[in-house]
Amino acid sequence: MNKKISVLIVDNHEIMRQGLISVFEQEDEIEVIGEANNGEDALTGAAELSPDIILMDIKMPKMDGIAATELIKHRYPEIKIIILTAIDSEGDIFKAIEAGVDGYIVKDASSTEIIRATKLVASGDKYLHPSAVRKVMEEIKSPAGAGENDLNGLHLTERELSVLELMAKGYKNRAIAAQLFLGEETVKTHVSNILNKLKQPDRVQAVFYALRCGLIKINK
Repeated sequence: MNKKISVLIVDNHEIMRQGLISVFEQEDEIEVIGEANNGEDALTGAAELSPDIILMDIKMPKMDGIAATELIKHRYPEIKIIILTAIDSEGDIFKAIEAGVDGYIVKDASSTEIIRATKLVASGDKYLHPSAVRKVMEEIKSPAGAGENDLNGLHLTERELSVLELMAKGYKNRAIAAQLFLGEETVKTHVSNILNKLKQPDRVQAVFYALRCGLIKINK
């Protein structure tokens, strides 16, 4: 029998926590093992429960979700963290990425999407809600966005750019392979080359870097 994905829910609104518990109760592969209503309690829960996934709100008393994420990622890097918030400003998105989150979802996401994101992140992938990508696109349209000099020396191939665009849409390697009629191992090679060329540690950082530099554009 496969081990269930253990989840800690961190949100200062009890109704939100109970709603998420109800969502996950319908999933045999996911088990909620604890709740917390602020960032400080999230740290305690991470230490005592060692969850696979933490679903973390941003705006909370005592310690916000960004600060809690930074501390948890430093102390327990094996724990995956998904930001689940009603706030999707450009600043919060970038702060969350810099803090090391593995996923970013807004609270109006469907139950299906929340479950899908949780499973993807548990499997080692990353997940970004489409609205977060759109916010980044709005940011990079401004004069403060990255300039042409940031593109020097990147030289991604046309195929790598296609893979990168699908990565930005949240596609896993298998889905990218099906979309582009490639083998999954070939896609893995392309992803590795993209990370190396962009000098980014993971898929999420690579996507956000590419968006800010204007390497790719994501439609709604």
